[in-house]
Amino acid sequence: MNRLLGKVMLITESASAIGTATAKLASKEGAIVICAVRNLNDIAPLISEITQIGGTISAFQHDIGSIHSWRKLVTSTIKTYGKIDVLVNNAGISSPKLMLDLTIEDWNKIQEIDLNSFTYSLKEVIPFMINNNGGSIINVSSLEGLVELTDDNPYGAVKDVIRSLSLDAAFEYAKNNIRINSICPGTIETPMIETSFPNIRPQYKKSVQFPYLGKPRDIANSVIYLACDEASFITGAKMVIDGDRVAIE
Repeated sequence: MNRLLGKVMLITESASAIGTATAKLASKEGAIVICAVRNLNDIAPLISEITQIGGTISAFQHDIGSIHSWRKLVTSTIKTYGKIDVLVNNAGISSPKLMLDLTIEDWNKIQEIDLNSFTYSLKEVIPFMINNNGGSIINVSSLEGLVELTDDNPYGAVKDVIRSLSLDAAFEYAKNNIRINSICPGTIETPMIETSFPNIRPQYKKSVQFPYLGKPRDIANSVIYLACDEASFITGAKMVIDGDRVAIE
């Protein structure tokens, strides 16, 4: 408890399964949680739940793919709380389509949500972390951006770019005590998986011995660790959370 006491944590796509799990755990650890969501109604139950147990949480309407929205979000957070200690880049969309099946609209959407939002977040948040003498940025990437899998697709290529940019930024801003790490989940039981990959369960069992799909809380626990002072000497890491999938690829 209290591993994040007084830290301001900004979480994108907070209404998602992983975002919600992260916000709940962060609040229990004493963080001031800022939720960035496209639709504020989606986050109302989470705000009510955390407020009822005495946590501090607020929400901002946010267009993840807009630099102007990022600027407004970060400025409002700094004006209200004076700092951003932790940024969790949790937004992302996926697609089961292979390259030739993607429309231009599909590709632009993946790039806007997965890649542009990441770049904009660094551009807007890092200057304030420099002024605050440090911070932690955690990018929820994907196993597909780390190793070649048999079901690889253009989504994995975008995640690989994020992984590479994370390493570059980790090196560049280590001197400012800013830690930048990536979490690379395998198959996690979320609504996105169920809708985009309805046949994932039988495929998963062909390649993984672990008895269940990963849970959002498994990812959230790792985010909390990388956000807290226990991980103060960790930057540029690629934390794989996938059961045993990489072990047998």
